[in-house]
Amino acid sequence: MAIRFAIIYNLVPEVIIVLMMVSAGIRMPSLLLLSSFFLISAFLLRFIWNSAILIHGLGHTLLTAIFDQDLYFITGKNILENRTSLDVLRSCAPFSSVFLPFIAKTNYPWVAAGRATSWRIRVKALGGILFNTFSLGFALLTAPFLVSFLSASDSTKAIVGQFLIQAFVGANLLVIISSLSDVIAVITGEATCFNCGNFGFLGKRLPQDGSELLPARVIDIFNTMGRETELRGEQAGGGVVLARDRAAQIEFVGAKVVNWKRQNLTHFLEAAFATERYRATCVGAKALDSAVVGVWHYRYATSSPPAILETHWHEWMPARYADVWSVEQGRWQYDRKNVSHRITHNGDFDGWMLFGGMIENAHLGLWLERVLHTPNATIGDSPKLAGMMDLLITQGMWDASFRLAYQLVVAESIEEAFGGKTPAKTAPNTAPSVSEIKNWVAIVEPIFLKHHEALLLPYGQSILDISKKHLRQFEQEVWQALSQSPLVSQWTVSKQADFVKTAIYSFFHNNVYQATKLLMSRAKGSFGLVVVSTLSETSLVLSAWGQPMVTGFNVQDEYMIYASEPAAVDAVLSDVPRAYRLDLDQKTGEIAWVGVNHITVYSMLEDRELLGSELEQRWIPLQGNAYILPPEADSKDPVERNLKEIPKVLKAIDVSWSDPTSFNRQSADNLAELLIAKANRWEYKHRATINLKLDNAPHQQSLDLLITGVESSLWVGEQFAQDLALLFPGLTIKTLSANQVLRRLQYDLEGLHLDNASIVLAISQSGQTFPTLQATNAFEELRRQGLIGELFILTGEVCSLMGSAIAQYYYQDSDFTRRIFVNCSGRRSAEPATVSIAATQATLTELLLYLAKRLRQRFSAQGAFGMTLTVAELLTLENLKREFIDRSVVAIIGATVDGESIHSPEHQQIVETGKKWALHILEAPLAWGIQALYVLITVGFQIPFVQTIFRWVFGLADSPVPASLLPLLTFADIFIYIFGAWFWTLGLRYFQGRPLRSRTGKRTLVIGDIAWVHQLLEAYVSKLFSLSYGIASLEVHSSDPQDHMLHHFGHRVVRGTLVLLGVPDGRRSQRRKEDESAVLMTGKQANGVRNFNSGADIVALGHNPAIAHQGFQNAIILPSPITVAPTSDQFRPQQIVLEELRESRFGSFERLLASYVFFWAMAKRVSSFPLLKYQHWKSQSRTRIMTTAAPVSRAAPNLLDRTVKQPSKR
Repeated sequence: MAIRFAIIYNLVPEVIIVLMMVSAGIRMPSLLLLSSFFLISAFLLRFIWNSAILIHGLGHTLLTAIFDQDLYFITGKNILENRTSLDVLRSCAPFSSVFLPFIAKTNYPWVAAGRATSWRIRVKALGGILFNTFSLGFALLTAPFLVSFLSASDSTKAIVGQFLIQAFVGANLLVIISSLSDVIAVITGEATCFNCGNFGFLGKRLPQDGSELLPARVIDIFNTMGRETELRGEQAGGGVVLARDRAAQIEFVGAKVVNWKRQNLTHFLEAAFATERYRATCVGAKALDSAVVGVWHYRYATSSPPAILETHWHEWMPARYADVWSVEQGRWQYDRKNVSHRITHNGDFDGWMLFGGMIENAHLGLWLERVLHTPNATIGDSPKLAGMMDLLITQGMWDASFRLAYQLVVAESIEEAFGGKTPAKTAPNTAPSVSEIKNWVAIVEPIFLKHHEALLLPYGQSILDISKKHLRQFEQEVWQALSQSPLVSQWTVSKQADFVKTAIYSFFHNNVYQATKLLMSRAKGSFGLVVVSTLSETSLVLSAWGQPMVTGFNVQDEYMIYASEPAAVDAVLSDVPRAYRLDLDQKTGEIAWVGVNHITVYSMLEDRELLGSELEQRWIPLQGNAYILPPEADSKDPVERNLKEIPKVLKAIDVSWSDPTSFNRQSADNLAELLIAKANRWEYKHRATINLKLDNAPHQQSLDLLITGVESSLWVGEQFAQDLALLFPGLTIKTLSANQVLRRLQYDLEGLHLDNASIVLAISQSGQTFPTLQATNAFEELRRQGLIGELFILTGEVCSLMGSAIAQYYYQDSDFTRRIFVNCSGRRSAEPATVSIAATQATLTELLLYLAKRLRQRFSAQGAFGMTLTVAELLTLENLKREFIDRSVVAIIGATVDGESIHSPEHQQIVETGKKWALHILEAPLAWGIQALYVLITVGFQIPFVQTIFRWVFGLADSPVPASLLPLLTFADIFIYIFGAWFWTLGLRYFQGRPLRSRTGKRTLVIGDIAWVHQLLEAYVSKLFSLSYGIASLEVHSSDPQDHMLHHFGHRVVRGTLVLLGVPDGRRSQRRKEDESAVLMTGKQANGVRNFNSGADIVALGHNPAIAHQGFQNAIILPSPITVAPTSDQFRPQQIVLEELRESRFGSFERLLASYVFFWAMAKRVSSFPLLKYQHWKSQSRTRIMTTAAPVSRAAPNLLDRTVKQPSKR
């Protein structure tokens, strides 16, 4: 089929020549002359087409050489757009392979983009289009003269000449139309070729850094950290760097972008940021002499939609000049400084404690507008933090100190700033005016000048080194002077005294660090906060409370980095000797004041700065640390890489559970011991119930095990809970979404039915999914108080925020808590989850089997919790697991446990079937492209298809086309123009061997399998197609064919509906036979909904070869050894349990893995279609990790307010 298409599109030039000759009525006296004319014309047409491509490449090449100042870029390879001269010459020969846009199967010609500065990219991208446009214009201008000249000699030459001119015009026009990558580059300023997280850097400026505001090494670090931080959301982003202006004042140079749907935020932001840095240097900005400070933020919108105004960084008051006092080298210094503060923030800022209560965020913004006399148009919560920093940072500034002091100790309510009215935009502003504050400053400054030398302690080196003795005298004089002020004189004496003391304290103490401490002590919400100021150019302040913040130090190169995403720090420093990481405690709240080579950490819970020895115990070495996994390697297709690594990861899990010293075995032993203790109590109660012949009436029993998580983790956990309850009927097990858990913890703690022996298992691949992490924090506190028995977590790697929450430390010699299960898959960047789900399922299977073996060994005579499986049957499950890992997974994935690709017929069948389904999705754009090319040829060259054919037919008989036929022929051509896309669709279906009568347009996919499988697959496929274009997209649904699938979708089945049915293996047992029959019946009923004798396109997926003969369009048969129990044994309780576990732990798992491969192959083909390419491994918002407080905010679980000591509110 592919060969037939290649032949067709390679003959397009020759078909055009035939149509031209027929339309023009060209005749030759001999067949030899006619053939020669045909071949020469075909050669010229192909030559003209290649010349248009060459003109395009020449434009890109020349402009790249000029604007990159690189004459060596002018090479034949670049002009030919990375095609060889031989390839170009071959494509000029008639009937040979030729590149055609929209329908070509080969890569598009391309030219490297060169230097990636945004404005350069835009100019260079225009080069090819401009050169083609100039050529097109030149041809149109000279065409009349050339045709007139040729007409004078020969009419045939005139026809051919006119045709060649039209061909030249059409070829250049087609190249312009097909240059979509150039247009995108012009718009975005980003190209490599023409075809919500905080992070930052603070380091010593090195000699090799040159004069760049951001040296190349820092940009490399940004790119690395940006790629990792994208997983927290990439809807928008901003970056800012500190510099000096022409007047040697510290200033910010920054940029913000709102990301495009299919754009990479890291590249997009750097293109804009580089342009802004270049613009700043053109007007005199220079790099700092001693340090490089870069601050970035990626945003996933929560409180307001993505917009430049709402994108971080944030500032409230614009940069302004202010009088600032400081102490430099033991002497007072007075300067007129540029003052500006900026913040970036992860989390939610709900409000601030003031006037004896909480001011909610919305009212706080209106209040700040009046207090700071600065309007602000933002609606999000984070900009209010920037306003708060403008209010609270007062050190060395009398006006800011008086403004703050008034609000802290004089004003009694928020309404005072609104003329006594309820806060509103229209209310008057009655906060102290700028002129009133200036009057206070004018009173105090002479007094300060009188005392300032005495106020500074001998040998004092900072403004904080103040003599308390002289301070009291200074306060007294200021009080006496200010009390004469008209406004101040109206206050009570105590208010006057408090006002003076607070203002003076703020003047000496409220630097960026102290101001942040004051902010956080009264704040409500969750905070991963970064504060940077022009008043502190070599340091910044980080805060973590309810949101992560991680710092990393490169000792040898003297720089520190920070990030909300721990992997961003690990990715930069994992290969650096003597590199360390320090995680701020987000649970109790910590604030870090960091410089190039120092850090001060303040504990909000303990209200003190931590000692150096305390921090030393928390340093995490990043080399040779068993708790830290290496960063994920880059890949063009992370989904494909993850799929290929599944056998390797599952084998690693198997090896891990075979090692008694592994983390998993240690944690499993701990859990087994707890269950054994529970089993002893259960056995005692069970015997007592039997002996006393008590009515074991159902009553609300406390939970033995609660499993929690969200989305994929929860669905896998639910299946594990069902299987554990099947194995141990006496266990009381419940699964609950982490969001539901947080609500219950707040409003209905008793409804969770937990007691001091209950065990909780929290599952999260990332170890930082917001609701699961917050639930972990709450459960850990319950555990410490003895309200639950134990808390376990299951994550992708040991080192995680959830691990920190349960007091697991990650320094070299720290003890293992024996409460963490690890699925060995590590960190994964692809949003469509594959290996992480497979690893979690396999880990829970290992846990299930291990607990069964331990409890069977301990209770050999009678089964613990009603367990019926014997040692022999457990060994059967163990053998099934071995068969699954060593054979089934390898055959399905097409890769060995060592990661090597192999040829597997099963894998090949899955991939080919998936690619065939991709043709259903691609038929619309392909038909549209063919129709566009048809219109371009027939209209551009004035050769309407039907009329041309009839002219040729009648020309053979030396007869003109009858005039009576012309209207009909014209109508036929119009009919083709209107319905041509549908005709091409039918033709594509015929050549590709697909059903002809299916509906055209967007396809609907329905996935049918058991609950945990179809839920996972619906999320997986939805993410694979989340960035697809509307013309080549897919609607995804799922349901259980053994239950309600027919009721959900039976009335929605239409011609061409895509249905994937996961079919259990009915050969195993009578129960499986019934399940198989139910699924097949659902499939047949869906297949029976037909119109025009056409219905749904159904693919059955299972182990039983018999499903291939059920009348479905296709069937995928998975490998499976046949081990069927004797009929007499099939109804034994043990055999029923064994078969249920075989299906849920292995059979359905194999269908899940096969479906992963199937839909990946389908999405890969769709996402690779020319002009409609997208990255199928990500979504627009890029929320691989849910780190945002939605739908339950951090403030929701008030249980923490009751059980956890809160940070002091000072």
